[in-house]
Amino acid sequence: MNRREALKNVAFIVGGTVIGANLFLQGCTRPASKEVASLFEGDTPDFLGELAEAILPKTETPGAKEAGVGQFIPVMIRDCYEEKDQKAFLEGLNGVDDRAKKEFKKGFAELSAEEKLQFVNNYDKEAKEYQSNKKEEDSNHFFTMLKQLTLTGFFTSEVGMKQALRYVKIPGKFDGNYPYKKGEKAWAI
Repeated sequence: MNRREALKNVAFIVGGTVIGANLFLQGCTRPASKEVASLFEGDTPDFLGELAEAILPKTETPGAKEAGVGQFIPVMIRDCYEEKDQKAFLEGLNGVDDRAKKEFKKGFAELSAEEKLQFVNNYDKEAKEYQSNKKEEDSNHFFTMLKQLTLTGFFTSEVGMKQALRYVKIPGKFDGNYPYKKGEKAWAI
């Protein structure tokens, strides 16, 4: 099995469609717009880390912020996403505080943990509805991209693989009949 087939199989096993899946098959080859460069400036990576932390908060395992997801997201958006998705992401990111003020009368950074959870849950419902009704030529929803990049960034980080999943640096033979015990962590692949 070659790398391309293995990655396709992993995406199938995970059970979800990854927006920008072509990046796994084509590599990161898209040119970045000038606007996307702003994702690397100022407090934007920290803000992205806060957003990602609301999606995947710290529990008994580290959260998205500790895994460095705020620094991962700009790189992926810049290097791997189509221009229409880059623009949609930037518009969505720029509208987060306005949306928080509309829903909670305060900016996103000022929200409590419960309010942040409610905020991302509301955004997630909207994104799912949008994604189910969008046409092929439409851009993807900001929150869908943010959520998928958060999960990808976390579970491909050292923190995610070693602390949230079971990790074996040099695995042994494959045993398709390995017994599963309820409550065990998934394997890092």
